[in-house]
Amino acid sequence: MFGTEMRSLKTSNHTMLRILIYTVFLVTSSLLISCSQSSPQDNNTKLNNPPVALVYYSTSLSQEIIGGGNSYFLSIDKDGSIQTRNGDGLEWNAPVQLQDSNRIVIQAREKVHVQQGKGTEDTYSSRCKVSAGYRQMSGYLTSSKLYYALFNKGIDTHDNYISTIRWGDAQHHNCADIPEFVEAQGSDENHIYALTSDHASLQGLNLVVMELEGNKLQQTKYPLLDIYTGSLIVQSKMVSTPNNMYVVFSTRDEHNRIHLQLMEINKSTHTATTYSLHTYGEEPDNAYFSLSANSIGIVDKMLYYVDGYGTIFSFSLNTRASVKSNTLAKFQRSSNLNDAMGYVYGTFYYLFRYDESDQVHKIEQYQLSDGKLLKKLPIPNLASKLSTGVYLYDFQMLTNL
Repeated sequence: MFGTEMRSLKTSNHTMLRILIYTVFLVTSSLLISCSQSSPQDNNTKLNNPPVALVYYSTSLSQEIIGGGNSYFLSIDKDGSIQTRNGDGLEWNAPVQLQDSNRIVIQAREKVHVQQGKGTEDTYSSRCKVSAGYRQMSGYLTSSKLYYALFNKGIDTHDNYISTIRWGDAQHHNCADIPEFVEAQGSDENHIYALTSDHASLQGLNLVVMELEGNKLQQTKYPLLDIYTGSLIVQSKMVSTPNNMYVVFSTRDEHNRIHLQLMEINKSTHTATTYSLHTYGEEPDNAYFSLSANSIGIVDKMLYYVDGYGTIFSFSLNTRASVKSNTLAKFQRSSNLNDAMGYVYGTFYYLFRYDESDQVHKIEQYQLSDGKLLKKLPIPNLASKLSTGVYLYDFQMLTNL
């Protein structure tokens, strides 16, 4: 997720503009960490089954600064039952399920929590303070069996943008600052790839390739595209094939038209090629914004991206051309997006939303290839777990319904 540290770092006008854009979009050297004791979950409710989805609500950043806030990290099982963990405003962030286990790593401002299941967790104190915020920015490297989480942070006293990366396994946790503003991230088995931009000049995109080896971080930066980034909005995370990384972004032209584009980044040459996906007309309310950075996936050499209207754009990786688009069945974009977020998992698109007609939260499963609605999971008691004035910040599927 994107995060913005407002307490100790000053922020430039350019950066504040970018932060506001990302907020609209989704409403969007190693340091070691020491271990503390195990502790129970905050909520007495225990799930009878492993969670299938994670949901994160919090008060807004402004509420947190002015008068404090609160947040809720919800684990949901296949029956729609909920286990809740309460925290301060914007406290929980970037959950990662560790490979071949039911353990889930959750990031907090000054701690790392590893949920062990059965209501217990291990807690680790971090020397790298981070802020939660907007957009899922975490992942897992299968070759090294390490998780990672990235946090955009703010401007230091030398007007350099600083972000933080945390990484580790169930028992060992590390962190470091990097001098980058991260627009999007993704990974393959071995490396983390970050698409970064210059917060001051708003000119140019770069590719930062990071490799983790135990408690060491190695990174290399490559110039990618010399373009103006002031109107550029990254609409998705980066997804990987053996040779390339892909990310969806949009730009606005002088006639106020929105150009939705796909960027293909060659992992070997570190060069980029862009392809047009769609051109919108004038979009005064940014309704085309995707319902999360996770609204992208690759299935059988076909890349799928779902926009805010429920349109499924298909792009053939064999022919490098767009294919006929589809729409999510019976989908209607709500004017209130406080309770709607999407996530691609395998061959499916999952939509977490509040159903006004049934007065209940649901997880809906759609087929990516044609938009067919396959399943619905009602979550009848979710609203009772939340206080008023909280917003949906994250939704993640851990397995298929």
